[in-house]
Amino acid sequence: MNLSFNLYRLQSIDTQYRKITRRLAQIEQILLADETVRAANEQKMLAEEAERKIHSEIKEIQARSQEKKIKLELHQKSLFGGKVRNPKELQDLQAESEVLRRNIQKLEDEQLDAMLALETAQEAFKEADLAYHRALDKKASENSLMLGEKSKLEVEQQQLRSQRQALTSPLPKQTLDEYQALFKAKGGRAVAEIVDDCCEGCGVQLPPADIQAAKSSGSLAHCKTCGRILYKA
Repeated sequence: MNLSFNLYRLQSIDTQYRKITRRLAQIEQILLADETVRAANEQKMLAEEAERKIHSEIKEIQARSQEKKIKLELHQKSLFGGKVRNPKELQDLQAESEVLRRNIQKLEDEQLDAMLALETAQEAFKEADLAYHRALDKKASENSLMLGEKSKLEVEQQQLRSQRQALTSPLPKQTLDEYQALFKAKGGRAVAEIVDDCCEGCGVQLPPADIQAAKSSGSLAHCKTCGRILYKA
C-alpha cells in the first residue's frame, strides 16, 4: 500500500467534500433567508421544544410514581408479613399506605393528562413541520436551479463519503490522525506533490534523499520546511 499516494487521493476527496459542504450551507442559508420559511422554521422549533418538554415531564412523573409504588409495596409487606405487631406501628403503616395510594393515583392522573398533552404537542409539531416543508418547497421551487444544484451536490457528497470510507479503512490510525491534523493545520493541504523537485506546498527545493523517500510505498516523507507529507507521482 502506497501511503503517500492514498493520502494524496484522500486529500482530493476531502477538498471536494469541504467545497460541497460549504456550497450546501450557502444554499441552505439562501433558502432559509425567506421570511416565510424562517417564520415556519421558528414555529417548528418551538413545537419541537414543547414536545420535548412534555416528554421530560412524563418521565419525571413515571419515576416519581414508580418510587412511591415501591415504597407502597414495602409497606404492604410490613403490614401483612407478620413482623410488625405493634398496633400503633401497624396503624401508621396503614395510614402511610393510604397516602401513598392517593399520591400514586394523583400521579397517574397527571401522567394521563400529560399523555393527552403530548398527543396535542405531537400533532402541533407535525403540522408545524409540514408547514415548514411547504414553505421550503415553495421557496425551492422559486429557486429551481438552486434546488437542482442542491440535489446534485448531495448525491456527490454521498459518493465522496463512500469513497473516503473505502480509502481510509486500510490506513493505519496513526497515519490517518497525522494526515487529519495536518489537513486542519495547513488549510486543507496536508499532502504536497513534488513538482520539478520542489515541494508544491511551500515551493522549497527538495534534496534527492527526500524525493527518494517520498517514492517509498510503506513510509511517509515530510517536507523539512513546511512539514507537509510529500508525494511523488
